[in-house]
Amino acid sequence: MEPKEATGKENMVTKKKNLAFLRSRLYMLERRKTDTVVESSVSGDHSGTLRRSQSDRTEYNQKLQEKMTPQGECSVAETLTPEEEHQMKRMMAKREKIIKELIQTEKDYLNDLELCVREVVQPLRNKKIDRLDVDSLFSNIESVHQISAKLLSLLEEATTDVEPAMQVIGEVFLQIKGPLEDIYKIYCYHHDEAHSILESYEKEEELKEHLSHCIQSLKKIYMQEGKPNLLDMGSLMIKPIQRVMKYPLLLCELRNSTPPSHPDYRALDDAFAAVKDINVNINELKRRKDLVLKYKKNDEDESLKDKLSKLNIHSISKKSKRVTNHLKILTRGESQVKDNTFNREEKLFRALEKTVRLCVKNISLCLQHIQDAMPLALQSVMDLQEISYNKDDEMDYSETLSNALNSCHDFASHLQRLILTPLSALLSLFPGPHKLIQKRYDKLLDCNSYLQRSAGEESDLAKKEYEALNAQLVEELQAFNQAARKILLNCLCSFITLLRDLMLVAQQAYSTLVPVPLLVSSISEIQNQVLEEIQNLNCVKENSATFIERKLSFEKKKPVQILPEMPHQTDIHRSKLLSTYSSEELYQAKRKCNATQEYDINLLEGDLVAVIEQKDPLGSTSRWLVDTGNVKGYVYSSFLKPYNPAKMQKVDAENRFCDDDFENISLFVSSRPASDSVTGTSESSIGDSSSSLSGTCGKFETNGTDVDSFQEVDEQIFYAVHAFQARSDHELSLQEYQRVHILRFCDLSGNKEWWLAEAQGQKGYVPANYLGKMTYA
Repeated sequence: MEPKEATGKENMVTKKKNLAFLRSRLYMLERRKTDTVVESSVSGDHSGTLRRSQSDRTEYNQKLQEKMTPQGECSVAETLTPEEEHQMKRMMAKREKIIKELIQTEKDYLNDLELCVREVVQPLRNKKIDRLDVDSLFSNIESVHQISAKLLSLLEEATTDVEPAMQVIGEVFLQIKGPLEDIYKIYCYHHDEAHSILESYEKEEELKEHLSHCIQSLKKIYMQEGKPNLLDMGSLMIKPIQRVMKYPLLLCELRNSTPPSHPDYRALDDAFAAVKDINVNINELKRRKDLVLKYKKNDEDESLKDKLSKLNIHSISKKSKRVTNHLKILTRGESQVKDNTFNREEKLFRALEKTVRLCVKNISLCLQHIQDAMPLALQSVMDLQEISYNKDDEMDYSETLSNALNSCHDFASHLQRLILTPLSALLSLFPGPHKLIQKRYDKLLDCNSYLQRSAGEESDLAKKEYEALNAQLVEELQAFNQAARKILLNCLCSFITLLRDLMLVAQQAYSTLVPVPLLVSSISEIQNQVLEEIQNLNCVKENSATFIERKLSFEKKKPVQILPEMPHQTDIHRSKLLSTYSSEELYQAKRKCNATQEYDINLLEGDLVAVIEQKDPLGSTSRWLVDTGNVKGYVYSSFLKPYNPAKMQKVDAENRFCDDDFENISLFVSSRPASDSVTGTSESSIGDSSSSLSGTCGKFETNGTDVDSFQEVDEQIFYAVHAFQARSDHELSLQEYQRVHILRFCDLSGNKEWWLAEAQGQKGYVPANYLGKMTYA
């Protein structure tokens, strides 16, 4: 707390006081004119400082006496009353004492820091004791010692060989303000953790003995120097915090003892405000840390009684207001406060979390598959060895095989140690920031709620909590994202390197076992030669017909004739079928059908066909002869369903799209396996649009059932995670965070990467990975 100004100083604000201090002002101006400046030859921290010579001091004293000599009428006005002179002397004497106290206490404090580093920190660090982390216990105590030595050097420089009337102390603190704040911030930030670590060390006898030995050596030195006895290690560790809190008190007292006309008064006022800001910033940093620790606490650590104790009318009211404000923001009823830096870091944070999770999952599966496949590959190589060489040849490849098998075990151990363990540890760090991000959003809703009403203590508290939490997240998310990205890239590079080394070992082992591998181009020639030799055998000639039938599996298959692409069905073809055939003969394609045999035809989903014959030339009823109005051919009956005119007209009225509009969808949508869509549901999180989308797709997989069943699903509300610009009339443009209704979770061809959506009365297809499920927060 800032000390109050002395009441006696207010009574001195008169016109006579201004005239009384005219002499000291003239003294200042004349001194500046007459000072001769020379560079000091002192090295170290005193290098480059400015000092005055004794002859210069004599010169400006003489000129000062000339200026202050009484001259006629002015001498009466400039004469101080005895009371004013007495008050002036008292203030200057008190000022001189405070300056001496400041310098002396800084010397004692520096001596304590030097003893701590020399007698405690360095011996413990040199011993390299297990389970004793010296850096965590004393943080940056060496930096605190250095900045204190620098401050003491500047104070001594400002007071040595300088008259009390010209000593400027405020400039010293203004000059060292930046480094002073940075160093003490670090020490004060880690002090609570260091105190907890010290308590845990004192519970172990071995560590406690080492600490007690250092304290005893310090106590002996204190007793020899006649200083107050040192209590324990905790009283030594708290000295820097006590010192940084002492600076504002000393500067405030020094400012109150300095006349307003003194050259140091304004500098002291600025220095007092600066060191007070340092303490405020340190306290704010400490408060932000406590706030993070409070909200980072896991729900599992709380008992049922603690959770019930939080349930009261105030908490229920606060939750309801948050939900209301959230709905207002979603409906664009209120503008939301946006922090672009935080939004960018949050998006990167969620992307990194998803990438790390997928890397852990996929690399684990890769390791499992390699471990299963490696023994089989080695067995195949051994079989090839037996086939390639005669039994009479003495060739022992057991050593090569064992080396290859050992390389697989080494690969697994290195993969676990260098990749999976770091990535798993990194993945376990994401839930903490997740909880803080959610709490930051809650505090933002509280802040918006209070800002709508009249300002008060609750509004200021909510605003401070939001700003503190937001500032802490912005600062630490940047560092976290940078470190997480570096770890991820290093793990991926290590994974690629291990795979390369494993493949090289496997290749070397294979080349050793089979030095002359067969060329792919000569395989068919060797097979034909072997077959000819077999046919010349007498036992084969008698059963040549049977042999010819069985040898088909060894012969080279004829290349499948590529059928020419058939034109798509048009309205003219449909009209022709409707006018030519009866409704009982008309069928519709349930899904896309590709031609697999000769005389088969391709069908697209929704194509209309007329069944001419419900069997193929061989009598199979699974292939039907159909007419598309343009061409006739065979299709499998499982791809057809009876034609429903009423339902078909409804579909045509809603959507008049064809597959030509979506032939190049794969150019804009990244492919993803269908299996991920099922597992993605359990891994979905708030704000992770792709996970929630995959979960939705998994719920609506049909495995070949009627695609029209998607129309029977209730409309669901989603929002646009990214802005999307339509490229044709069949697509729907979206803005970021725009609400949309999903009418169909696939397109007409069954592709789940594109969904039919409706927004503001317009319908069209949008990419599924651009949408996110609308949930709270």
